[in-house]
Amino acid sequence: MRKILLGLVVTGFALIVFISVRPLTDTLTINPEPPQTEIPEESIVLEPAGHFSVSQGKSYRALSVTNNLSEPVNFSLGHEHSHITFNPREASLTPGRTREIEIEVGYQCPPGEIELPVYLRAETNGERFGVETILLFEVAEGSISLDYGDDSLQVWWDDEPAPRGVQVTYRSPGEADWRIWGETPRLDPPEHLSAGEHEFEFKARLGEVESPVEVFVINVEETIAEEEEPEEEKTTVSASGSSSNSDEPEKGTINWDGGTYTGQLKDGIPHGRGIWTHSDGREYTGDFDQGSMEGQGTMIFPGGEEYRGDFKDGVAHGQGTMSHPREGSLSGRWVDGRYVQEEKKNDSEWYEN
Repeated sequence: MRKILLGLVVTGFALIVFISVRPLTDTLTINPEPPQTEIPEESIVLEPAGHFSVSQGKSYRALSVTNNLSEPVNFSLGHEHSHITFNPREASLTPGRTREIEIEVGYQCPPGEIELPVYLRAETNGERFGVETILLFEVAEGSISLDYGDDSLQVWWDDEPAPRGVQVTYRSPGEADWRIWGETPRLDPPEHLSAGEHEFEFKARLGEVESPVEVFVINVEETIAEEEEPEEEKTTVSASGSSSNSDEPEKGTINWDGGTYTGQLKDGIPHGRGIWTHSDGREYTGDFDQGSMEGQGTMIFPGGEEYRGDFKDGVAHGQGTMSHPREGSLSGRWVDGRYVQEEKKNDSEWYEN
């Protein structure tokens, strides 16, 4: 009997302790998390195009980004494919605006179906968030063709001037081995060929894409070596009595990098001041250095955009201004073709390409 009573007392004490402690633990909060600003769903919409096909070396308008917030948003796009780039890759969006994004497929991108995860990272008012989607598309194999006209070889990629780096080889009919003629954009006849007409077989190759074999009769002009004039005959005396060199820079018009160049030349390539017009409508006027846009210049794009400022290695680099006929302009610092620092900005949203 005593054992039963003792057990009831102990059990009752434990019950009292349990009842008295439990309400306290319900109100206890340990390390409360600070309140977070939630970005509502559908605030930034990353919309992929439906399934599409694009050829190697071409571009396609494949994505759209829409800002449904009441604040401006900065965003960047990412993926994991070495032969595909976005244009633009990063930009700013004012409220209610939509930006169309093109993908640019490299000339050596393997053909076939691609399922490409795309990641968008955005920031507004110090808050960062992400959106993801998937692009489904087919990369079609491009084609290379050769032509001969105006005493020069011409290489085409899908009926447009071929990019840099297409290798052209040749051989005499009946020969087994191919020899290198040159690479675009420089396709002058090899120096060892004698003047006159030569019949050769030609083919061109870029990556895994190869042109059909073509047979052309090539006319090689005779090269006449110019005798160097004595130094004393190269100088003139100005009215003030000072001597100056009378050598003038070489000038001419040549096919260059998918277009036509007119201006100063050195060793047969653009060097100095000149104008380059591409077959896609781009036009550059300004400085060249050993075949590359380098220095001060102006690039006008087919859509009416215009960049004025510093160039390096063929792209905007340094101080410059990009203007758009409808969307305003951006002035500031550019690095490797991308806008990185603003000097002056109007109310219109712009991008860095």
